[in-house]
Amino acid sequence: MNDKDKVRERKERIQEMFNGIARRYDLLNHLLSGGVDIYWRRRALSQVRRRPVGKVLDLATGTGDFALAAARLQPEGVWGVDVALNMLRLGHDKVVRRQVNGPPFVPTRLLGGDGERLPFKSDTFDLVTVAFGIRNFGYIPAGLAEAWRVLRPGGELLVLDFCEPTAPVFRQLYRFYFYRVLPVVGGLISGNRKAYAYLPRSVVDFPQGQAFLDLLEDAGFVDNLATEYTFGISSVYQGCKPEAPTAVD
Repeated sequence: MNDKDKVRERKERIQEMFNGIARRYDLLNHLLSGGVDIYWRRRALSQVRRRPVGKVLDLATGTGDFALAAARLQPEGVWGVDVALNMLRLGHDKVVRRQVNGPPFVPTRLLGGDGERLPFKSDTFDLVTVAFGIRNFGYIPAGLAEAWRVLRPGGELLVLDFCEPTAPVFRQLYRFYFYRVLPVVGGLISGNRKAYAYLPRSVVDFPQGQAFLDLLEDAGFVDNLATEYTFGISSVYQGCKPEAPTAVD
């Protein structure tokens, strides 16, 4: 099997997995993180450097939590993209509820699509976000390249994802919870223990810290930085697409 086939197989497997756990996904996110995932999203959005924000694209949007949270930036519109249609259906229900129950509501559209082959023109968005999803890309550099392409010059990429903490004692406690407790609880509630055993493995395999900053640089992003949250359990990575060169008379 060549590399292209391996990437396609991985993407199909992950798509099937998230479609299978969609119904319990939000409940387990909040339960297994003790609700701190909500705080991480809010804090990450508060760090956006390029203001004002016009159009936002949320990749691997899932059930739309990060796309809806982006309303606090007061953009003119938010688009979310994901390959798991069952997740998107639940996200669409959230969008409708937010629209009815208001404020603040920003026009939000959730679409089926592949983050590595986006159906948008180049130089379209002011901000591209990915929360807890970039680990699930078939090939991360391809997703970063697409994010760079659809960003306007001067636009920003913001990635929020899990990490393995480095402090020795806390790292041991974290690994016990992540590898022993989380798969059992997640499996019991979702009916799919395999999916919640995948989560710790995907975090270990994810290029963290400087390794991810190097990927951002390779993709053409500048002013890149990483910020750790909650003893290093998660991190936010930020990079900007360079401004267009100014014409010289």
